[in-house]
Amino acid sequence: MTSARERLAMQGIGFTAIGMAMASMATAQEPPASAGIQEVIVTAERREASLQDTPIAITAMDAATLIDRGITDFEGVIKATPSMSFTPYPSTANTFTVYMRGSGVQDAGQITIDTAIGLYQDGFYISRGQMTTFDLADIERVEVLRGPQGTLYGRNTTGGAVNLISRKPSGEFGFKQELGFGSEGRIRSLSVIDLPKWNGLSAKLSFLKRQQDGYVKNLGSSHDFGEEDQTAGRVALRWDTGAPFTVDYFYERGDLDSTPLYYTNAALIGLIPGYHESGHPETRSYRAIDLPISPGDFESHGLTLAWKASDTLTLKSLTGYRDLSVAYHQDYAETFFVGFRSLDDIRSHQFSQELQAVGSLLDGRIDYVAGLYYFKEAGRHYQNAVITNALPGSAPLLLDKNRYVEMESKSQAAYAQLTWTPPVLDDRLALTFGARYTQDDRSATRRILNTYFGYPIGVEPAPGMVNSNDLKSNRVNPSFTANFAWTGDISTYLRVATGYKAGGSSESVDVGQFGITFRPEDVTVYELGLKSYLLDRHLRLNAAAFMSKYEDMQLFFNSNPGDLSVVLGLNAGKATMSGLELEALWQPVDALSFTLEYSWLDAKYDEVLAPAGTIFDPAVNPASPYRVGQNVKGLFSTGYAPKNSINLGTNWTFLKRGHSELTAILNYRWEDRVFHGSGAGPDVPNRDKVSRPAVGLLDGRLSWKTELPKEARLRVDLWGKNLTDKAWPLYVILSGSPVPVRDPLSGVVSPAGYGTPPMAWAERRTYGVNLVYEF
Repeated sequence: MTSARERLAMQGIGFTAIGMAMASMATAQEPPASAGIQEVIVTAERREASLQDTPIAITAMDAATLIDRGITDFEGVIKATPSMSFTPYPSTANTFTVYMRGSGVQDAGQITIDTAIGLYQDGFYISRGQMTTFDLADIERVEVLRGPQGTLYGRNTTGGAVNLISRKPSGEFGFKQELGFGSEGRIRSLSVIDLPKWNGLSAKLSFLKRQQDGYVKNLGSSHDFGEEDQTAGRVALRWDTGAPFTVDYFYERGDLDSTPLYYTNAALIGLIPGYHESGHPETRSYRAIDLPISPGDFESHGLTLAWKASDTLTLKSLTGYRDLSVAYHQDYAETFFVGFRSLDDIRSHQFSQELQAVGSLLDGRIDYVAGLYYFKEAGRHYQNAVITNALPGSAPLLLDKNRYVEMESKSQAAYAQLTWTPPVLDDRLALTFGARYTQDDRSATRRILNTYFGYPIGVEPAPGMVNSNDLKSNRVNPSFTANFAWTGDISTYLRVATGYKAGGSSESVDVGQFGITFRPEDVTVYELGLKSYLLDRHLRLNAAAFMSKYEDMQLFFNSNPGDLSVVLGLNAGKATMSGLELEALWQPVDALSFTLEYSWLDAKYDEVLAPAGTIFDPAVNPASPYRVGQNVKGLFSTGYAPKNSINLGTNWTFLKRGHSELTAILNYRWEDRVFHGSGAGPDVPNRDKVSRPAVGLLDGRLSWKTELPKEARLRVDLWGKNLTDKAWPLYVILSGSPVPVRDPLSGVVSPAGYGTPPMAWAERRTYGVNLVYEF
C-alpha cells in the first residue's frame, strides 16, 4: 500500500509527463496573441502578473465573471472556488464558518480564536468573521489563493487567503446604477459615481442598499428568521499627478441588520403538541417566537502611499483601521429539548501598518518583495445564555449565564521573497525563495457574572470567576517554489510552503480553566501544479495536487461531563490533508464557454492524543473507556470539508441583433456529505445522523445586454437559484458525545454517539430580476 508521500510523488511524475506531452502539442501550432481566452492579471505576489505565470493555486474572478455568475457576496465566492466550503454560524447568519483545503476554525464566534483563512480587502486584513456576508459592491476582481500563504500574508492563512480588490477612481466621469428585485422581498440597489480628475485628484462614491424578508415565517408578530437589511457607503480617492508619488484612500461604512437561521429537531415531533406536524419545518416556526433584530455595523479606513523611486523599485505604505460592532440574538426554540436563547455582543478595533519594497535586480533576473508589518486588535465579547425547561410542570429557569471576555492581540513581522530566473534553459526556469519572521503577543480576561441554577448566586463575580491568560509566540515561515515553462502556454511548478494559525484560548472553558492556552498550529504543504493554455488558447486548464502536514493542531474537547457546552482548546493532534484541484475554461467560440471546478480532498487525522482534564480522562469522566495519552484519532473527523465537490457551468450567447445580445448562463454545484464538527470520526456510533447529506443545486440566468447612445450600456438579467426547489439542511449541530459520559449529579451514563440533531434548513428556490445601467 502506497504512502501519502509516494502518492504525491507519483502525481508529480504524472504532472511532469502531462506537461511534456502538452508542450509538444502546443509547440506544433503557436496561437496568435489575440486568439482564444484572454489573460487574467492578478496581484497575488504583491505585483501585477498573469494568472498563468503565477505559480500558486489561484481562483481569479473579474467583475464580468462575478455578474455572470450572480456573485454579489462572499458566499458566492466560496461556492465558486475549489476546496472551499462554508456554513453559517449557528447564532447568526452574518458570520460564516469557512474552510479551505480542510483547514478552518469551527467556532468563529470566539474573539480569543483566529481563523485559518485570511480575508483581505484592498490589501488590508479583516481579522473577525462577523459580518462577512457583506455585499461585494463595486469589486474589480476577487483572488482566492489556496494553500498556506505564510510568507507574504503571514499568520492565519494555513488554508489560504482571499483578496477583494475594489475598483479605483478612473478620473473620468461615469455613472452606474444596479437595481434588483426578487422573491422574499429582495431589493438590491448599488449606485456608483466616478468624478472627473481635478488637480490630480480623482474620486468615486458608492452607495448600497440591500434587503430581504425572512424565508422562515415566525407565527408571532416578531421578526421572521433569515431577514437581512444592509446599507453601506464608500468614498474612494486617488491622487496622481503623473509624478512618481501616488496616494489611494478609502473610507467605508456599513450597517447590517439581520435575524438568524431557524433550527428544528425531528425528535420533538409528537413530544411537543403542534411541533411541525405538517412536515414542513423549513418554511415556518412551530410557535410564536420573540425574535429581535441583530444589529451590526463596521467602519474602515485604508491609506496607501506609493513612491516609484526608480524603474526597478517601488516603495509602499499601507495604513488601515477597522471598527466592528455586532450583537446577535438567537432562539433555538426547544431544539435541544429545553428552551435556549442567546445574545452575543462583539466589539473589535484593529489597526495595521505595512511597509513594502517591490523591485527587481540584475536586469530583471531577480524580482523581489520585502516588508515590515504591524497589527494590533482589541476586542470584547459579552455572551448571555438563558436555558429554560420546556417540559410542562418543571421549574421555569435552569440556567442564566453571563460571560464577558476582553482580549488584545499584537503581531509584528518582517518578510522577504525573491524570484530568480537563472540564465539557463532559455530563461524557462524560475526559483522563488521566501521567509517571514513573526512575533505574536495576545492576552485575554474573562468574567462570569450572574449565573443561576434556579436561584441567584450573586451580582458580582464569585471567587475564581475572573481569570486571565497571556500567550507569546514567534514563528519563521519559509517557502520555496520552482516553476518551469515548457512553452509560452504551459508550465508546471513545485511548491513547498509553510504557515501557522495563531495560538489563543477558549472562551467557554470551565471555571478556573481560562488560564489554559494553546500554541500556534503549524502546516507545511507540498504542492505540484500545472498552468496551461491548450487548443490554440481556447482551453485553459489548471491543476494542483497537494499534501498538507499539520502539527500541533488546535482541537477542542468537552471538559465537563455535566455540561457539554464547556469546551477546552488544546494542541493535541496531527493530520495529513491531501487533495487534487482542477479548474478548466473551454471557449470553443467567442459566444460559448464551459467551466469546470473540481476538488478532491482526503483529510485524515494521524494522531489525536486523549488529553487530561477532559471527558476522555477517566478521572473527569468515569465512563470514558480511554486513558490519557491514548491515540483516539478514530473519534475525530475534519468537519466542514466535503471529499468531493464539483462546479459545472456554461455561458452561451445564442442571439445577437445589432448592438444587443441574449445570453443563457447555467451553473450546477454538487458537494459530498460533510460533518459539521470534528467529533464525528469513523469510530463514533450513529455518526451518519449528524452529517449533512450530499447536495446538488442548479442556478440559472438569462441576460440581455445592449449598447445605448452616448456610450451607455444596459443589462437586464432574469435569474433563479436552486431551480429544482430542493429542500436540504444548511447546518447540522452535533448533539451528543464521541465517548460515553456520566453525569456527575445523577450518575446516569449517556452512551457514545449522537441522536437526532438540531438542524437549520436552507432557503428553497429564489428568483428575481437585475438591471444595470452605466455610462
